[in-house]
Amino acid sequence: MKPLFWQYFLAAEMPPDKAQAFFEALAPSLDPALALRQWHGLSASERKRIELCDLKRFETAMSRGVAVLEADDMPSTLGLSSCPPQALFAWGEGSAWHRPMVAVVGTRQASAYGKAAAYKFAESMAAAGVCIVSGGALGIDAAAHEGALAAGGHTVAVLGHGIDKVYPASHGPLFARIRQSGMLVSPFAVGAPSLGQRFLQRNSLIASMAHATLVVEAPSKSGALTTAAAAADLGRPVFVVPSGIHHESFRGSHRLIRDGATLVDHPFQILDALGLELPSEGETTQLEVEGTAGQVLELLSGGMMTIDQLAGQTGVELDQLLVEITLLEVEGRVVRDGPGYSLKP
Repeated sequence: MKPLFWQYFLAAEMPPDKAQAFFEALAPSLDPALALRQWHGLSASERKRIELCDLKRFETAMSRGVAVLEADDMPSTLGLSSCPPQALFAWGEGSAWHRPMVAVVGTRQASAYGKAAAYKFAESMAAAGVCIVSGGALGIDAAAHEGALAAGGHTVAVLGHGIDKVYPASHGPLFARIRQSGMLVSPFAVGAPSLGQRFLQRNSLIASMAHATLVVEAPSKSGALTTAAAAADLGRPVFVVPSGIHHESFRGSHRLIRDGATLVDHPFQILDALGLELPSEGETTQLEVEGTAGQVLELLSGGMMTIDQLAGQTGVELDQLLVEITLLEVEGRVVRDGPGYSLKP
C-alpha cells in the first residue's frame, strides 16, 4: 500500500473489526486511498478525520524521512498481540527493532529518585544491547530515553500523536537525538493532535512492542499501570522498582508488586530474567566520584552504615541521598548490607 493510503487509514481510526471489513471488501483493481474515502462503511466522524488530513503536512513529513511500517517491517513482538497495528509511521534508525526490547514507564511528575532510577536502569540495559521503549513524555519516559542515549544505545519513543508533532514542546532536541540512534513511532496519522484516548492506545502499543515492561514510579492513578496491565495480559514479564512506603507516587507501583509483578533493584536482574548476557566486571568503568556520592563512598570505606547514619553525616535530604545510593548500587559500587549499605567487596 502507498503511504497516502495509510495516512487516510490511520486518520480514520476505525475499530479493528471495521478495518478488517474494509480490507475484505477492497477489490484489487481499486485504488485503496480512493476506495477508503468513498467506502460506505465509514462513520461520519471517521470520514471527517480523513477529510481533515493536511496533505501538505503529510508530504513534508515524508520528505523529511518519515516512513510507513507495514506488518512485515514491524518487530515480531507486535505480531503476537491480540490486535497488532496494520501500519505505523516511523522516523529514525530501523535497526532498533532487531534487539531485545524493554519498556520503561512511569509518571510524568517523577521524583528525583524515580528519574535517577529510570536513567540508570535504561543506561545499563542499553549498554547490554537492549532497546529501551518508552512514550517520549516528561518524567520517567524522558529519563529512560536519556539513559539509553547516554550509553550509546538504542531507544524507541512511541507517541500519542502524529509523528511530526513534538509534545511536550521542550522535547524537540530529545526527539531529534532519538531519531539518530533509535526511532520515533506513531500509530496515528501525520498531524494528529494529542488526545487522552490516544495516549491509552500508545500505552498498549508500548506493552505489545516490548519483551518486558519496567515500571519505575507510578502513583495509584497512572497511565503506566495500563501499560503494565497490557503487558501482563500478553503474558510478558512486569518488573517494578520499589520505594519507601510513604511515597504516594509509588502507590501504584507497590500495588503491582502485591499483584504479582517482580520487584527489582538492579537492571541486571531484568537482563538475567530475559536470558540476556550480563556485562562482565571488566566492562564497568570505575570513575572518580565527587559530590554527595563521593562523600557516601568515603563514609562507607569505614564499614556498613544505615541510610539515617549517612543522612546525618552528609547533611543531605533523605530523598536525594536515596537517589545517590541508587546510582551507586546500579554502578556496582555499593551493596545492601543488612540494615544499611557497604562498599561492594
